Amino acid sequence: MTRRVTTRALVAHHLRSRAGGSGIVAALVLVLTVLATAAPIALGIVADAALRDRLDALPATARDVVSQNPGGFPQLPSELTRGNSAGPFTTEEVWGPFESAVESIRAGADAPLPDVLGAARMVTTNTDNPVMDAAAEQAVTVAYDPDYEREVEIVEGRMPAAAPAYEPPPSTPVGEDEPVLLSRIEVVLSQDTAAEMEWEVGQTRTVGTRQQPVELVLVGLFAPVDPDGAYWQYATSVLTPKIFDDGNRPRKVTGTAYAHPASLVAQGLIGRYSTLVWYPTDTDGIDGGNAEQTVAALNKLTAVSHPISSSSDGIGILSVSFDADITGEIELAVAQQRSTAAVLVMLVAGPVGVAVAVLVLGCRLILEGRRPSLRLLSARGASTGQLRGLLAIEGAIAGAVPAIVGAIAVTVAGGLLFGATPTALGIVAALLLALAPIVILIVLAPSAAERQTRADLGARGSRLRLIVEGVIAGLAAVALALLFIRGYSDGVDLLIAATPLLLALVACLVTLRAYPLPLRAVLARARASAGSDAFLGAARALREPSIGLTPVLALVVGVSVAVSSGILLSALQSGIADSAQAQVGGDVRITGGTFTREQLDQLGGVEGVAAATGISGADPATIDIDGVKRATSVYVVDAAELSAVQGDGLGMLPPGVSLEPADGRMPIVVAGATADMIGDTEKIDVGGVDAVVVGVTRGPVPTGVRENWVALDSTYAEDVLGRDPSDRTVLVRLDEGVVLADVRDDLTAVLGDAVTFATPGQIAADIQSGPAVQGVRWALLAATAIAALLSALAIVMTLALAAGPRARVLALLRTLGAPRRAATSLALWEIGPPAVAAVVAGTLFGLVVPLVVLAAVDLRPFTGSSVAPAYQVDPGILLLTLGGFLALAVLLTAIALFVSRRIRAAGALRTVEEG
Repeated sequence: MTRRVTTRALVAHHLRSRAGGSGIVAALVLVLTVLATAAPIALGIVADAALRDRLDALPATARDVVSQNPGGFPQLPSELTRGNSAGPFTTEEVWGPFESAVESIRAGADAPLPDVLGAARMVTTNTDNPVMDAAAEQAVTVAYDPDYEREVEIVEGRMPAAAPAYEPPPSTPVGEDEPVLLSRIEVVLSQDTAAEMEWEVGQTRTVGTRQQPVELVLVGLFAPVDPDGAYWQYATSVLTPKIFDDGNRPRKVTGTAYAHPASLVAQGLIGRYSTLVWYPTDTDGIDGGNAEQTVAALNKLTAVSHPISSSSDGIGILSVSFDADITGEIELAVAQQRSTAAVLVMLVAGPVGVAVAVLVLGCRLILEGRRPSLRLLSARGASTGQLRGLLAIEGAIAGAVPAIVGAIAVTVAGGLLFGATPTALGIVAALLLALAPIVILIVLAPSAAERQTRADLGARGSRLRLIVEGVIAGLAAVALALLFIRGYSDGVDLLIAATPLLLALVACLVTLRAYPLPLRAVLARARASAGSDAFLGAARALREPSIGLTPVLALVVGVSVAVSSGILLSALQSGIADSAQAQVGGDVRITGGTFTREQLDQLGGVEGVAAATGISGADPATIDIDGVKRATSVYVVDAAELSAVQGDGLGMLPPGVSLEPADGRMPIVVAGATADMIGDTEKIDVGGVDAVVVGVTRGPVPTGVRENWVALDSTYAEDVLGRDPSDRTVLVRLDEGVVLADVRDDLTAVLGDAVTFATPGQIAADIQSGPAVQGVRWALLAATAIAALLSALAIVMTLALAAGPRARVLALLRTLGAPRRAATSLALWEIGPPAVAAVVAGTLFGLVVPLVVLAAVDLRPFTGSSVAPAYQVDPGILLLTLGGFLALAVLLTAIALFVSRRIRAAGALRTVEEG
């Protein structure tokens, strides 16, 4: 009895048999889905890491939102200033209204600032009150902080009590020349400051004026609760006193003492008031998702002056304005993220097109495997709709299932390992990959049931092909022109994404047009030779259409990605090295103190030091540009010494420029922003001295990130600034073969233990180890590996699609006595000529792509320079990328060739469907 087979069982049997093509497509979809879903998540993780790396490296003074208010103190209520009461008062009475007003500014800021910024901290100082009748020159700065008690702990004595606004007048009249004590203020000092000032607990120091003195009573000594806390970056010269000793004047010690916050109302101090307000910034609340929103909110907060109270309420600060240095760091991190995305889009656009083409090849493999059964079903009455439904089921198994599995795996792994959430781009990409095999198979279903024809016979060039090629070339030319006209782009756009792909298509079309020309010459020569391999291989390479657009496109794009990745990595590495050298300006840069002429002279005698020079701090000055006065900063240098230290390297001076004095106007070197401000004007002076610009330095310099500055020789310092300022930066050139470690101890002995050293190698290593640069480096290498995989897969699939005709030719050749190596020879002739042509075209194309990238994408955020990195080719890096690509592609192709040799003549000759 015959068992009836159901339709479901037949379909299941059909899907189980000859499932090799479906397996290849499923594996391809799985890999592409994982990459497409993970790439946006990885980009976000790298962006967050780069942002965190930049923000964590900032000191608190650059990380927090700060308001400097020189010459002012908090607004005091009218009853405290109109003589209605002398006090003493409480901290809340004196500071409460000001704290409330400052807190309302934070609370009213745009999101996410109320959550990112902490409660305001504030400190008012009255600076440099000279101590009367001191054995040595001393001064006291009095600090008032409503929250200082949580930062210190008393180790001797007690906390100070609040002082009244003024001391009661004496009970008996005093003479006109006799002093009248205005205030007696209790203070506390750090242990180090008290020891340096030789001030013991219980002792009184008098400041103010002879006629109206103020007594400062030391009632306690304190130690910091956390000496490394961010608070002490604002409360400078508190834990240790400020000591001025330049060897030309008597040694002066200035200590900072804390008074009770309510003692702010005490009268009589003659120092200058200044109030510092800052909001501590919680950088953990800033990430890639809200970085741009944070920048916008910070810009809005710092763009205006915020009122505190009206002038009728009393004297004091009426409004505050904030600065946020962190904004620039966030913007730089965002710029790095956008540049990374733009670079990846330009490089990945081509491989994405190749991935689509390879996916079509995979679907063709499925169709070729199913062709006999589909023809049989069609012959027995199956409709086109039924065939499409059958292929749609196979497409869902090969496409939807692996896409869902890949997307879920990436989502779960990203959430568990990094706390990342799937992105809309990743979800859309996974959905498209899930549907792609279904759509492709449905579209190609009717052709699978038709009889195959000899596609290699009678092929002629068509007008449609010329039109399509002309349209593609025209679009590529237009896109390229627009890209160069527009220049740098802010992030990703369609033009950036489309240009490389269009150029790759043009290179591919040129390759397909060009490679048959030398091949015909080879065929003509082989026809006259005795061997058959070259003749038969060249003839089949010209006639066999299996090597078409897809594998050539894959190779052209793959090789170009490898070459362009190597060049871009070379450009980044060179740009970082140049930036690091410019930031140092010599072999070693030393900062962290004020350096005297005697110290610089001593450096010249250190063994291993070839030359040393100093650069002053930035002194404010006025530059007159044809009658228009603008503010700038002046750096004073010794021109001869600076030229000797910098040599031919990058630094403060442009190559070949000297600031040495000459007859006529004062020579100056200016920053790029200053040069743009000056323009073509020749009538300029700095500080009233006629000047001429002899050089412009664009990019980083050893003195920091200041954009508007002028450098001049020290012989003009007195005329421009009224003095020759002290040096704040020391540059050193070492003898050949000497490194910093060899002379570090000797340099420290001359300049002190507090200095910091920097070399070009250290700065370059810091930049290259950052998440942003590392992310770009790995992304470029990953793009090269993926392109190699897709290229090899395209070749393998092409060989598989052409296996049938090749097998029948080999079967005939073997019956005529051809050796087994004929299989490899025919396969190599099929892919060899177009592959060689594609590699040549891809290399040439890859040399052009970086020019497009460097013109369209701003890579300066990666190098730490204001100058874009130049086109650069490093042979070692290029060998790594291109060599790795070719090795992987050749390996996979060799595996396919080895498999293609395992054929049987009888099986190949049993069916011949081509007519």
